Amino acid sequence: MDEPKQTQTNPNQVALIALASVSMLWLAGPPLGIWPLAFFAIMPWLYLATSPTPLTRNCYWFIWIASTAYWLIALQGLRHAHPVMYACWIALSAYLAVYHVAFVGVTRRAISRGVPLLVAAPIVWVATELVRNYFLTGISAAMLGHLVVDVPVMIQIADLFGSYGVGVVLVCSNVATFVTWQRWRGLASSRSALVASSFASALLIASIAYGMFRTSEPIGESLGTFALLQRDEEVNYVQSPERQEEIFQNYANQAVKAVRESEEPIAMIVWPESMFSGATPWMTAAPDATIPAEASMTAEEFQAGVADHQRYFTQRCRYIQQLMVGANSKVPPPELLAGCGVIDYADTPQMFSGVIHVDTNGDIVDWYGKTHLVLVGENIPLVCDLPWIGQMVPHLNKGEGGKRMEIAGIGVSPNICIETAVERVTVNQMRSLASTGEMPNMIATVTNDGWFDDSSVLEHHLRCAQLVAVGIRRPIVSAANNGPTAHIDSNGKVVARLANGTNETLITKPRKDDRSSVYVRIGDLPAWCCVLIVAFFVFRKQGSDVPLADAKKTSS
Repeated sequence: MDEPKQTQTNPNQVALIALASVSMLWLAGPPLGIWPLAFFAIMPWLYLATSPTPLTRNCYWFIWIASTAYWLIALQGLRHAHPVMYACWIALSAYLAVYHVAFVGVTRRAISRGVPLLVAAPIVWVATELVRNYFLTGISAAMLGHLVVDVPVMIQIADLFGSYGVGVVLVCSNVATFVTWQRWRGLASSRSALVASSFASALLIASIAYGMFRTSEPIGESLGTFALLQRDEEVNYVQSPERQEEIFQNYANQAVKAVRESEEPIAMIVWPESMFSGATPWMTAAPDATIPAEASMTAEEFQAGVADHQRYFTQRCRYIQQLMVGANSKVPPPELLAGCGVIDYADTPQMFSGVIHVDTNGDIVDWYGKTHLVLVGENIPLVCDLPWIGQMVPHLNKGEGGKRMEIAGIGVSPNICIETAVERVTVNQMRSLASTGEMPNMIATVTNDGWFDDSSVLEHHLRCAQLVAVGIRRPIVSAANNGPTAHIDSNGKVVARLANGTNETLITKPRKDDRSSVYVRIGDLPAWCCVLIVAFFVFRKQGSDVPLADAKKTSS
């Protein structure tokens, strides 16, 4: 029997459907983590994408409003950083909501061109996630695949296709359930329901089987014993030198205590982002460095001043290390991997959010400059790159790229803060290092999440790191002011972590993993293919679109 024709979809109904989807997405993620909802969460979006009646502009506005509300709640911890961040929090949420609108709209267009829903939905979803991982510097928080991070066998395919691959499995499962429901309502054929269910089941079974195989593989021996520092130090955007020194002393005292109380020697101490500076950043200067105009000194005096600063800095490091092991100890002190500001004098002075490597002699062996800066907070794209104008806008400089440091006999690659929260950053660094034979044994992340209080932002950050660990098949240790301080193994499992907001030290032993990763070799190339296909959906010209009322019969 023919359905009664409608001229348009009721916007109020669309609002309720959109709220159903974002509610399930939120319940499935932090802080509640009801992960089984991930298998149903985007069904309401699929209902709207296959609706035979047109969606008006008001319908899309309601989708956007509901999605904005979701992002406001999911990322509400951002507002704690600074009063100005309220505006940034709202703007970011409104921006991210566009991707749910795009998913519904582009999927509808693909279906209207005769593309089955089982094909269109996962491709469009991956395309939207990839674009948001790049546009405006990118953000990976709350990707669909992150919802099942607590199910180890579900996330192992991340070493093939990253978080995008896990998301594809979930989207296809949603499609299968949705089409089966549509069949029960008499709105889809038995064949379409069978095809969707068979494909999604095969994909899910294959994913789980691969996950069981990967998690059962033996992992190598311990890489060493490491101490990850965490304190709940209050931070402000502008802090006095006295407060910076106080934070440094508090962390130093905790580091000394951790080493003295440890039952076995500590090979490396990881110090959170910027907590080692103590109003005294590490400085370097090229022999032909341009002297800042405000310095008012000769080249010789300037170089001597930098050398004096370096001597003071290394003396401070040696003093702390000596306190750790005692003056007469024959046991070498731990090496330090510490979050510290870095000033590099070259053609122009450059300031970095950095990580320094201090060896057992207290010498600074190497340093790493953060390569992916926080939008607005650390850098304003394009504006900071402009001549003259860029020099007048306060900002940090970008580091040169990923780096392998030899610490305590193992290869360690440092990451800072948001770099593990934007999946492509760490993966691309690993691919670059692997291409030169310098693939590290582990990742050490230093971060300062004290800005975000005890909010779900910390859990989103941890989930990003878990998927990255699987994607690159390397363990990740994270030392964070306020949290999350954790040891994640190369299967994405949180082996150990500290409660957020505590003043404690995590002593842990990451294990070596020499397994290779397809994702490291090819990166997000498959996801980019999805973007190209979506562009074809959107821009392909044809005489007339297939009406949705007819296209729904082939939508799976």
